Amino acid sequence: MEAKHPDNEKERIKALTSLNILDTPPEEKFDRITKIAQIIFDVPIALVSLVDENRQWFKSCMGLSERETPRSMSFCAHAILNDDVMIIEDATKDERFANNPLVTGSPLIKFYAGKPLRDPNNHMLGTLCIIDTVPRKLSKADTRVLSDLATWVESEFSSLRLTRQLKDNAQKLLLAEAELRTKNVILESENRMKTDQLIASEKMSALGTMSSRLAHDLKNPLTIIKMSSEILSAQLESSMTDDMKMKCGMLTNAVQNMERIIADTLNFVKTSELHMSNYSIKTIIKKSAANFNLDKDVALILPDEDAQVNCDAEKILAVFSNIISNAIQAVDKSGKITISIKDKSPNVLIEITDSGPGIPEENLEKIFEPLFTSKSTGTGLGLNICKSIIEQHKGAIYARNSPTTFSVELPKA
Repeated sequence: MEAKHPDNEKERIKALTSLNILDTPPEEKFDRITKIAQIIFDVPIALVSLVDENRQWFKSCMGLSERETPRSMSFCAHAILNDDVMIIEDATKDERFANNPLVTGSPLIKFYAGKPLRDPNNHMLGTLCIIDTVPRKLSKADTRVLSDLATWVESEFSSLRLTRQLKDNAQKLLLAEAELRTKNVILESENRMKTDQLIASEKMSALGTMSSRLAHDLKNPLTIIKMSSEILSAQLESSMTDDMKMKCGMLTNAVQNMERIIADTLNFVKTSELHMSNYSIKTIIKKSAANFNLDKDVALILPDEDAQVNCDAEKILAVFSNIISNAIQAVDKSGKITISIKDKSPNVLIEITDSGPGIPEENLEKIFEPLFTSKSTGTGLGLNICKSIIEQHKGAIYARNSPTTFSVELPKA
């Protein structure tokens, strides 16, 4: 006779499955218990049997070669319906089992005693059972021993459950640690970025104060020096020796250098409104190039192509003047500077290439940062101002080596 299912069958099967023990290899810790039961009770068969949905499966089976049998034949399926040890003294005389194939055939069960195995939520998972091929009785003392051995099996189940939880928790800890490391890297990066932004902000604030002082303290005296130099040069031109002319030229260059430094500083801390209109980019480049007196061994090749851009011509003129000035310094009195205009729809690409030694690779990503300079006389503001102007125009500026090329992209008109 097949046993009925417990009222909590769905929850019981779920609990059994969650133990993750079904269809696992034999384990010495369970075989030890069934071996002890086999010896204590002097029986040929001792099992740790788990009642699955359609079968009973043996985690440990001493004296039996099969690892599972159908649930319909299972003695243990009857045993899990009660808390107490189920004892069948002679299965041939019990109407539930008399015609059971395990009684009428191998292994010829006559005696059976099984103590239900429970999980912490009192789900009956299976039994620890002992089987004999001859009828016999089980004393109260033996019943208590069988119950104690079943408790041992339950503790091993709990140990398995705890070990699995520890492994799961360890895995979660490893994942959490990896996540924390990743977040720490991100936070460190954000912290560095914010620190850099704060430093840049403080630099800009200091430059704002400095620019105001420069405007009042240097600009007016510098204008007087420039005008006096020009007047003296004009008055003494006919009587000046070559040495005097050279020194006047040095004075003029020094004044111009000071004016450029002041202009760079003032332009860096202010962002003025753009005055946009359609312009020929070729014309702007030519005006920029006209501002320079080149050494005889420096060749400046202007573009043949042209394109129209919507821009603030004065600001774009300042950008090209700065880049061309840097290129002239890079070739150092002998070399070639080539300017080209290319269609890169929807933009115009202007490239300024020089034959100089190039930008050190470690500096290439820094050249557009404020206050960065590799020159002994530079302010480190020129290229940053150029970048700001180009970005105001919704364009882009970047540089590369081999050969040194500054590229400016501006939207076409």
